[in-house]
Amino acid sequence: MNLYRMAPSNLLSLEAEVLAHVLTYVDDESPRTTAAVARTCQYLHYVARLVRYRRATIHWDNGLQSWVNPFGRPQKEWETPEFLQGLRELTVCKIEPPPVVDGPPVHASPTSRELCDSFNQLESVLRNASNLKTLVWKVGYLPSEIIVETLQAHQPNARLDIFRGRRLADTDVPLESEKVLAAATCLNSLSMSTTETTRVHDHLVFHMILRSAPNLRFVSMISHPQMQPFSPAVSSLRTDLDSWFPPDQGSKRSSSLRHLTLDGWGISANTLHFWSQYADLALLTSLKVSRGPLHQSFFQHAPQILPNLKSFVINLAAGEPSMAFLVAAHGYLATCPPLVNLSVWSWRGKVPLPTILDQHGATLEDLQLHQCEKFTDLVLREPLSVEELRSIRQSCPRLRVLTFDLNRASPELTIQDYEGIFGELRKFKLDRIQIYFDSGVQWLYLTRHLSGYGRGTAKHRMGPCIPPLRSASDVWLPTGCPADSDFEGAPPFTIEKGDPGWWDPARPDNDSNVKQPPSPHRAICRFLIQAWKTIFGSHTSGPRQLELKFGEWEGRHPSFLNMRDVRLCGRARPHERDDMVGECFVELDCCGNDHHRKFSSVQTGH
Repeated sequence: MNLYRMAPSNLLSLEAEVLAHVLTYVDDESPRTTAAVARTCQYLHYVARLVRYRRATIHWDNGLQSWVNPFGRPQKEWETPEFLQGLRELTVCKIEPPPVVDGPPVHASPTSRELCDSFNQLESVLRNASNLKTLVWKVGYLPSEIIVETLQAHQPNARLDIFRGRRLADTDVPLESEKVLAAATCLNSLSMSTTETTRVHDHLVFHMILRSAPNLRFVSMISHPQMQPFSPAVSSLRTDLDSWFPPDQGSKRSSSLRHLTLDGWGISANTLHFWSQYADLALLTSLKVSRGPLHQSFFQHAPQILPNLKSFVINLAAGEPSMAFLVAAHGYLATCPPLVNLSVWSWRGKVPLPTILDQHGATLEDLQLHQCEKFTDLVLREPLSVEELRSIRQSCPRLRVLTFDLNRASPELTIQDYEGIFGELRKFKLDRIQIYFDSGVQWLYLTRHLSGYGRGTAKHRMGPCIPPLRSASDVWLPTGCPADSDFEGAPPFTIEKGDPGWWDPARPDNDSNVKQPPSPHRAICRFLIQAWKTIFGSHTSGPRQLELKFGEWEGRHPSFLNMRDVRLCGRARPHERDDMVGECFVELDCCGNDHHRKFSSVQTGH
């Protein structure tokens, strides 16, 4: 059965001969019309090509030894005058960073320094582009001095954004390229990642650039392994850093920094004082901390050190398990200056929602409240209720982005189970909604875990596998993932008192818990489309983006489950065509981002 809808006819549906016949009639009646149309189309074609090349992404191809565009064309083919005239934002990528040089090369493969000499082929693009505004550097290491100097000399209005860069060589003195980067006025953002063996020198370079770059506004340090301000590695930074600066620099601190991300740092008062040596944190407007222990002293000293904070991202699960910590965290969020963006993970039982709304509701534009899904938990996380959602709507008149959690009532995800939630969301004026659902990983874990204590224990609670009935109005997914229906029709699993792991004190003695299997992709797609139409279908303007994440999409899949990644991320946005009002584009990412599909709601037949 063909479940695809036929798209409505439009101008592009006409055969060329039919369209030519129509234009012939127009030309006979008004001879100047087609000449004017031809000239206009020629000019629009020229302008459209300039706009088409406004943003470009290229990556390095080791086989061709050249920068190539998304179609695989080498630099000598895509670097045309037309391309250079229209280019405004250039993103350069490399799949895997080369090995960090440590002494003379001993392998046949090229070192990062040798690759860097090849990568400098990009110099001609930076020199000849008419008006480049942004260079996004995602190559995997810091740019060479030639790249930075060429960008500054020939694109004076361009800014440089570096993502997850590593050093070209692990030396105990700064490289020439690092000195040039530290003095670069074009450097706007810098993100670096460290390794076990190079973390001290990586941090020295990072601090040198942070303190010296005159216009650096956004920085992010990703530390592997985790760092503590009182560790020997950090102590060595305090004594060695002065030798990396020019003698006349002294103890100058950055006054341009506005955003700081610390990933893998223990967060405490000592941490704030440590980073205050390199930047004036009183000018900081945004702070994000993750993947590191969180201490109560941070909340006690943050009001004095971070008086101008407008955006705050934190995971309270990393905090100390003490009442003093909870009191400090609650006190800070209840008294700090009103925030514009607030993301609090693991907030249930730590910070009451009224505390957040009373202090920050009037100013909030982006609110993220999320409880991480744990595969070993017998109790599902507590979702946001209709009443809580209503209180957010009434307290946050400026809110544009909202993130929260829901639980699946069944693998088939019927829209009727969430009528109250979606009805409340329809009353918001949101640009983007992000909802986390449970993925079914608990079902996978428990069916395997309890089977180890007696296979009958798991099996006798699982009913027969009954595939759901299909109808002509059901969603028909484009192909792209062989695991679309791996768990289709799988029965739920019931945990009962007396099962191994029944220890949670929050569970009533007579309680039983039903775990749902992972939802089939067909059901997720249908639910995503219906949810978008329910919330945004009647709206006619704005981004209107809905994102559903099944499982901890940003984290790692538990490898011990010994089976495919069941997490999935689905996104829906308005259809681009004017004659498709009320329809949406859908993107599905699954299997650890290995599979990606993009289609419209019309294609699915729904």
